[in-house]
Amino acid sequence: MNSTIINANSTQVLDGNYVLSALESNLAMIEFDLNKKVIWVNENFAQTLGYTVEEMLNVEHMQFCTDEFRLSIEYEKLWANLKSGIKFQEKIQRVGKSGKIIWLEATYIPILTKDNVVEAVLKIATDITERENSTNEVISRLRKMTEELVDLVIANSNEKIKAIDSLKKQTDLINATSNGIRNISRQTNMVALNAAIEAARVGVHGLGFKVVADEVRRLSSNVDEAIKNVIYNVENIVEEVGKVSEVTEILQKSIIDTQSNFKKNIEEFEVLTK
Repeated sequence: MNSTIINANSTQVLDGNYVLSALESNLAMIEFDLNKKVIWVNENFAQTLGYTVEEMLNVEHMQFCTDEFRLSIEYEKLWANLKSGIKFQEKIQRVGKSGKIIWLEATYIPILTKDNVVEAVLKIATDITERENSTNEVISRLRKMTEELVDLVIANSNEKIKAIDSLKKQTDLINATSNGIRNISRQTNMVALNAAIEAARVGVHGLGFKVVADEVRRLSSNVDEAIKNVIYNVENIVEEVGKVSEVTEILQKSIIDTQSNFKKNIEEFEVLTK
């Protein structure tokens, strides 16, 4: 490893060799020259990507990157900044020897000469693949559970709306029937009136007509009163159905909004974990 990582001006109170030994034993470390080729790598880093140390020497940095990243503007920007002495720290994806995606928490540190000229780049990394996969699995489960729950609630809401629509149709039929009976009641009143007129015309011989007229009129009055009660009750039902329908629609909209907000929260969480 390039010894310029610790220079004579270091304020480190411990022996530099001990510090380097501790770092190498516990962290994955690799060093590149300014041509982006590996000039040194420790066992931890090589094992993390599935290589031997010998296999990684003189290999270009881009070989360990995803196709998407190495062909991107960000890749060129990364190396331009490093060559300018600007460090880089981020959660990154790299490709192992087997083609498997490896997640690393990595820091790229430009190594300077005593004249503050960048001569190499040291990368220190921690393998976070297991943590990242676990996080993504939890996010995936949460999303699936949320979608299933919301779909279930919406399905139930839709069933309620269908039931309410059916009830509305039934109340419409009741109203139509009530109106039909009311018309019959009016016609019955006319029959009673005609019977009363006929009874008055024939005098004593029309007593039978009078009895019939009185009975029909009474029956018509009872029917009319019953119809009024039915209509009153139906109107109340329609009003309550309307309220329930409105509340159900509001609930459904609220559920959809909640689903949207939850998805947004998951997306924000994904961004934070990247």
